[in-house]
Amino acid sequence: MAEKRKLGPADKRRQVKRCSACSARKIKCEGGFPCKYCIKTGKSCLPPKQSTGTVLFVEGHTSGETKLQTALSRPKLNIVSGIPTNGDPAERFIGCFLLFIQQNRFTASFQSLDTEILYLVRTSPLLYHSAVAIGALDASRRGSISVSKGRESPQYVAFSSYRASIRVLQASVSEKDAAQRDDVLWGTFFLGLFELLTDPSGDGWVKHILHGTSMILRLSSPDKNMSSLRRTFYGIFRMLEASRALLYNEATILAEDSWVNFHKQLAPNDGIWDPIEEILALMIRCATFNLRGYEIVSQIPELQRYTDPAVSALGFEGLAIQNDLYAWHAQALLLLGDNTSDSSPLLLALAYYNALLIFLSGNFDYFPYWAPPNAPILPKSEVAAHVAAILQLTDAALNTSRLAGALMFFPLRVAGSRAGGKEQRGAILGMLSRVAQRGFVVAGKIRDDLQEVWVERGMISDGEDCTLQIS
Repeated sequence: MAEKRKLGPADKRRQVKRCSACSARKIKCEGGFPCKYCIKTGKSCLPPKQSTGTVLFVEGHTSGETKLQTALSRPKLNIVSGIPTNGDPAERFIGCFLLFIQQNRFTASFQSLDTEILYLVRTSPLLYHSAVAIGALDASRRGSISVSKGRESPQYVAFSSYRASIRVLQASVSEKDAAQRDDVLWGTFFLGLFELLTDPSGDGWVKHILHGTSMILRLSSPDKNMSSLRRTFYGIFRMLEASRALLYNEATILAEDSWVNFHKQLAPNDGIWDPIEEILALMIRCATFNLRGYEIVSQIPELQRYTDPAVSALGFEGLAIQNDLYAWHAQALLLLGDNTSDSSPLLLALAYYNALLIFLSGNFDYFPYWAPPNAPILPKSEVAAHVAAILQLTDAALNTSRLAGALMFFPLRVAGSRAGGKEQRGAILGMLSRVAQRGFVVAGKIRDDLQEVWVERGMISDGEDCTLQIS
């Protein structure tokens, strides 16, 4: 008997596979993901076990005969490179999700994840729901998808998909292999990203990073043979976590010896100096030093702090970090004339450098126990110059790159704490507004923190308008 002809890319018939729940009950599945039956019954809509497809690479010629056929055994992918104009609304939100990723780079490689991420999206309910949530949320804000009468609004889809992904995550983390699953790791990131886009307080993002992503990374333990997806994820996590530790004055998993040693093992042996990786290491070092210094000083009686050798030692340790920052800057300046690569990561790294110098100085210049030259305290003129540099670099990064706005929070928060006048405060609020316009509403939290600082220091009156322009 002849083999039944398989559906091909030009075949107009619809291919529907039953989900696991419908297959188990031996009932017709309407298709979609999740299907109507699983939505109605509240079941987790899992795809059927994936069969291995065969991709044929064929070199043909005029006679129609095949000269070369190479069969590669790998799962078939359904790639969306833009927003579909019709069909399943969920597919359109997946398209919006991909466009959002392309327009918000967290690392240099983050924009090239379409194929790998989409494969996980197609096979993992957790990533499917979280991707739809982000895509629908972005679509609701941009008005990029019209809604016909009787259909749920993109905003409703966003939050219902978010709740569905939370339920799947809660079920997934109880499984034995949860820490080794790429979809669970990426799921914590996308859920945290959704919080950055919806929760102005930033508390939800911190919760996912601290109690989700960090916990799973710690359970899985460092492994230099990790998958490419997990390695890319680690790079993104490192970017966000270094800023979070500084912004929230909290400990980070990245400062633990096992992860510090692991990162050294990942470093390529090509001798190429990476300004982003080096400045992130300095950010993690500054965050850890800040916490340890506070713990040491708080255990020493107030009057003894002026003469205690442990307090003096902190000043000299701060100077060593400052010297390493200056050495980083000297190396980074050599790259400014390189026009062969994307300059936006270097702009961001330079903004971080200026912010770190101010942050480090702030650990000492607010207290009377230290004085230059025995501590890394900057004169006011240098602080003002670093603030101006942060504003210039951040503005350039926002104008000329697709870097995610969330990456700008640390330098803008530091610059805001030392802003020199109404013009600089206005510039900072303007940039926070642009970050918020890109979807990261947690910019409002940075604004609120700065407003408190400005009022406390008498820089503005309590009623001065610090509203972010988000429309």
